[in-house]
Amino acid sequence: MGPSGAGKSSLLNALSGLRTSDVSGHIKIERKGSCYITQDDNHQTLLTVEELMELSCNLKLPHCKCKAELITEILENLNLNHRRNIFAEKLSGGERKRLSIALELVANPKIFFLDEPTSGLDEVTAAQCIRLLSQLAKQGRTIVCTIHQPSATIFNYFDSIFVLASGQCVYQGPPSAVIPFLRHVHIECPKYYSPSDYIIELCDADEGKLIPLLSDLTGNGKWIYAPVQQQQNGLNGVSEVNGGEPTPVSKPHSKDFQQSVRTFFVEEPKRSRLQHWLAAGTNFSTDGTLIGGVTAFYEQVKTFTKLLDHESEHSSGFHQFSVLLKMMLKRTMRSHVILLIQFLHHLLTALCFGLIFLNLGNQGSRMFDHLKFCIGVIIIIAYTQVMLPILSFPMEIKIVRKETFNRWYKLTPYYMALNISRLPLQIFLNMIMLTIIYWMSGLPAQWWRFGLFASIGLMTSLIAEGMGLAIGMTFSITNGSAVGPLAIAPLLGLAIYGFDFAAQIPYGMNLLMKFSYVRVGVVALILSVFGFDRPELECDDIYCHFGDPRVLLKFLDIEHLSMWYLFSILTVLMLFYRVLMYLSLRRRCGT
Repeated sequence: MGPSGAGKSSLLNALSGLRTSDVSGHIKIERKGSCYITQDDNHQTLLTVEELMELSCNLKLPHCKCKAELITEILENLNLNHRRNIFAEKLSGGERKRLSIALELVANPKIFFLDEPTSGLDEVTAAQCIRLLSQLAKQGRTIVCTIHQPSATIFNYFDSIFVLASGQCVYQGPPSAVIPFLRHVHIECPKYYSPSDYIIELCDADEGKLIPLLSDLTGNGKWIYAPVQQQQNGLNGVSEVNGGEPTPVSKPHSKDFQQSVRTFFVEEPKRSRLQHWLAAGTNFSTDGTLIGGVTAFYEQVKTFTKLLDHESEHSSGFHQFSVLLKMMLKRTMRSHVILLIQFLHHLLTALCFGLIFLNLGNQGSRMFDHLKFCIGVIIIIAYTQVMLPILSFPMEIKIVRKETFNRWYKLTPYYMALNISRLPLQIFLNMIMLTIIYWMSGLPAQWWRFGLFASIGLMTSLIAEGMGLAIGMTFSITNGSAVGPLAIAPLLGLAIYGFDFAAQIPYGMNLLMKFSYVRVGVVALILSVFGFDRPELECDDIYCHFGDPRVLLKFLDIEHLSMWYLFSILTVLMLFYRVLMYLSLRRRCGT
């Protein structure tokens, strides 16, 4: 505990392993038996409490045969069973915090790390939350949490406190010993004043003298204050639980202080892989003699078998992928408002666009309108698919980071499930829009040509979505909303560049335009509409220079391009943005 900016969350993040960059030192912890509950209780939206518990069970305990009983028992113990059919986002603040704890209790972790578990809760709900954590601690778990300034009721629930101020430890020991500790520096806590409030206020009002004094008294965390009277009552704090022989740090200040640093692990010198393997394969009997080679081999096989059994307890990547895919599809189908908005957007856009270019697709005198038509289709698809994930995914990344850190699943299954789960809706909506636009504009009634037209639109859509996801995974909503248009603007500029002097475009500019999927999509769309030996267009004027589609392709200098070549460029760009998206996801979910 400590005032704002004391370093509580930074210390907790370092201890839990949530942050490893810019952190030095050595931490011995069984990571597989720990979990981290963040200050913000973000859960997967549009899922009920029971469905979230089932998701946690399916990912953490894939081989458990009594999941329903386990879920019911946990929800009853945390007083959430009557809310199991309620969506998580409709729960109160205290209920969401209990749900966060329930989701992690599925795997029965030994260590809980909680960042500000009482933040945003009223006094009664905060006391209930801390009481619950105290009960979990009494069941044999280690509960480590940060708290800003607890009330007197909450303060007395803790077994041991570690007070921070300006990044230094100013007290470590039981809550009941704060007042005697302050007397060592001749400070008396006023009567009817909460010790937790008083020590925080002292640190807040300090002008640079008291904090170094208190920190020196505790050895900056190397000493635990435990008065002799409390030691006799069995209130020795953390050091009694740890056990083992103490490692001398410095001379004790008094008999009321105990050493908090203890040695649990024997430091071994670094060895080569060969030495390590030989050491692992060499066994000694109780009398110091080497065990025979057959026995050593047997021990190696037994160790390997244990490793395989340990791995089999966890879900495979394919199992995680299937569970996540079902969850994402379920959430998509329940997003009624979003689905309706997207459907109306694609439908109305297609109708408006179709009315603008109504039956102009076979007019030989409207060459520039044909170019505007192809450019407009690609720009609409690109801009729509880029902005949607930019606005929606930054909220999702917080949940993904928490769940991957707590070993619900790995990033690769999530990444694959995310990509595949978005395909059905994307294909459905784009096909509606492209179908309406194609037939209203009066393009040739040839199914293979329409299929080519739709394929180019879908490929452009996939590339734009990958670009939007990469931006959404890298930036916040505010920054992403600015970066998205800035990133797509040069691509749009390259898309419309040089159509009236295509043959004179320099080689370098031609090469640069290959990096714009909007430009490549426009060229491919023009080729699909006017290429492949399309008959001459209708001409209502005396002379239509571009009545023959081959003349248009020659003028645009694209008659020599192959559709396979253009599709290969689009495929490479799609893979590029998807890989960039994965790298951004790993960076955001890293430590």
